[in-house]
Amino acid sequence: MDTAPEHDLVERLRRLPTALRRPAIPLADLALLNRPLVRTTVTRIGLLVALAALAAISIWRATQLSANALSVLPHRTSTVLVLDQSKSVYLQGYQEIAGLLDSFAKADAPVGLVVFSDTAYEMLPPGSHGSELRPLIRYYVPTKGGAKSLTPNGPTFIRSPWDRSFSAGTKISGALQLGERLLKREHVGRGTLLLISDLDTADTDLPAFARTLNDLRSSPTVDLRILALHPDPGPRLFVEKIMGKGPFISGSGFAGRHVNPTQRFAAASPLWLVIPALLLIAALAANELLCNRIELTPRREVAA
Repeated sequence: MDTAPEHDLVERLRRLPTALRRPAIPLADLALLNRPLVRTTVTRIGLLVALAALAAISIWRATQLSANALSVLPHRTSTVLVLDQSKSVYLQGYQEIAGLLDSFAKADAPVGLVVFSDTAYEMLPPGSHGSELRPLIRYYVPTKGGAKSLTPNGPTFIRSPWDRSFSAGTKISGALQLGERLLKREHVGRGTLLLISDLDTADTDLPAFARTLNDLRSSPTVDLRILALHPDPGPRLFVEKIMGKGPFISGSGFAGRHVNPTQRFAAASPLWLVIPALLLIAALAANELLCNRIELTPRREVAA
């Protein structure tokens, strides 16, 4: 079987990368190449080091991008929801609560849950799957067959199992303290308490509430965020005097968003890194493609 055509084809393919190069320059004295060889090697190493540096800077820049999937909560913290169940929370508040629970449930983000009125209870420990909040959403969505009505002629809601556990009155300080204890119990280094309430606590609780807010304001390990459910001006002003306006967030911040435990980072391409990298790659390619090949032949012995 004649394999000559196949051999010729393989040989042509092997020589294809050098087809565009100029003819080789015959040279007999190898010693003349020492300096150019060193210069070329140093140049190539320099270009490779520059490319590696650009890659390292790009990776470093990527790690500095801040997550913006949910700007209302501090990044990289464990969250405990502190949910007000007092009768002073009205219909508009129920709608915001349902939206908040839905956001955490869809993302299945790690979360804890404390519910409170005059007393506080741990319903979910910190680190629970956010999907465990989904069964609770139905208690905050109007239904025709509900047994609980916020107004005489208004929509009805399913009565929650914990309704009978609460008496009249609200004690926010105890709920926040319980949430903080849960974070410490689970050895959470950095945690967030998300208070969802109308901020209308009992008069007898105001001194303890103020002390708790002051402690949280100076805490190095716990951040407080507040989703105020249509509060009266007085209770909100009371909290703002201690905490300022920084901890307050809007329920609209959760609309259409998910609280993702893992997030995709995105930012504008750093052209000041991309363009030099492309130029360096082009320089390396041009060096390989356009520079003359040097053909070396053994030095001829001079006849005596």
